[in-house]
Amino acid sequence: MDDTFYLSNVAPQVPHLNQNAWNNLEKTEADGKFYVKYQVIGKNHVAVPTHFFKVLILEAAGGQIELRSYVMPNAPVDEAIPLERFLVPIESIERASGLLFVPNILARAGNVKAITASSK
Repeated sequence: MDDTFYLSNVAPQVPHLNQNAWNNLEKTEADGKFYVKYQVIGKNHVAVPTHFFKVLILEAAGGQIELRSYVMPNAPVDEAIPLERFLVPIESIERASGLLFVPNILARAGNVKAITASSK
């Protein structure tokens, strides 16, 4: 828990995202190409993330390991929208972040059930 307070784990985000409910990072422009756009703040031009992700590794009854991965915009989210709306395949987070979750989880658990929007 203490690791969450390191400055390397800090990113500016809309308070509503952090205090309440927690789409695609890439946006298609008129020319049909994908672009990543983001705001910068302060004199040092700190990048403000457009989205955040969370990867949950849960141990269900019977020892089954479940993996749930979410991507949410760094913007107010209507609390009436179910969190399942933000479930994404873990591969999309791995691809965008450059982090690998599944191999590390499999190495420890051996068997993982990925929970996605289509499996709910």
